[in-house]
Amino acid sequence: MNNIAQQIGEPIAHQQTDTDANIQQAMHKPLAIAGTSEGLLFLDSEQRIELEGYSITALASSSDGLWAIADRNSVWHRHPNGEWHQVAEVNDLQLNCILPIKSTVLVGTSGACLIRITDSSTHRINCFESVEGRSQWYTPWGDPPDVRSMAVGQSGELYVNVHVGGILRSLDQGQSWQPTIDFHADVHEVRTVAEHRDLVLAATAQGLAISRDKGNSWSFDRVNLHADYSRAVAVCKETILMTASTGPHTNKAAIYCRLLNQPGTFEKCDRGLPEWFRDNINTGTLDTLGNLAAFGTSDGQIFLSNDAGLTWQQIATGLSAIRCLNLTYSPD
Repeated sequence: MNNIAQQIGEPIAHQQTDTDANIQQAMHKPLAIAGTSEGLLFLDSEQRIELEGYSITALASSSDGLWAIADRNSVWHRHPNGEWHQVAEVNDLQLNCILPIKSTVLVGTSGACLIRITDSSTHRINCFESVEGRSQWYTPWGDPPDVRSMAVGQSGELYVNVHVGGILRSLDQGQSWQPTIDFHADVHEVRTVAEHRDLVLAATAQGLAISRDKGNSWSFDRVNLHADYSRAVAVCKETILMTASTGPHTNKAAIYCRLLNQPGTFEKCDRGLPEWFRDNINTGTLDTLGNLAAFGTSDGQIFLSNDAGLTWQQIATGLSAIRCLNLTYSPD
């Protein structure tokens, strides 16, 4: 781990912009946080565990701190001062993903439902019963479909990825929902991009799905991938990073990059990485921050790039399986 301080512990000068908020962020140190079955691992100049003894399966950061799902049934909030408190517990649904939006937190669950948490009050708000095509949703193993990932656009539009049920969009804060993509694409992760107002990306079993009109239309790109199946996608500056493998039970997975505006130019990331990973790089385990990118693996490794995926370095190994990973700024 002796490379952590060198790789992560320095301020990122290229984050500076004309806004005071971004200039202030640029002065803070980037911090990698990984959820494992044994707690939440913080990696900066040192390493420490918080929420020890809990299995952490989802993470999200916001202006008021860090949010985590623990043991698939509880939501925890970490105040910027470092104090944790449990804000919700749900025992009849499995909690899968989390999205803080202003004063509200959305949680996606098993059964393709959403939970809204506001002022520590929990409300089950939608299971999408009236959405077109709802009766055809499924999972390959026969269980009811799940909410797998969520994202919010710059105009407040919400995107919910149901596995397997496509990507639903709401333009009215969740009061109504419309399908946007053929659910047979088998979407595993949906992403919006702050610097590109209308752009929506998705990692699917058919490669990269990309929409430049807020989900009204989609195109697919899988050129130069060794296989089409993808579980994670993120954007690092003007570079798309996406995982690819031969399927849900693979021994040949990798991470690829391509420029946002150059379809068909996927290149395999290999500088500093193994030739192949023997398991999928999963939804929620790939994240970016400015020019930094990081991902975690099921065999307990974490890799970091400080040049938008061009080169990589292993910064942690021998951990329990990485279930989620977040890059954020240290409040220190």
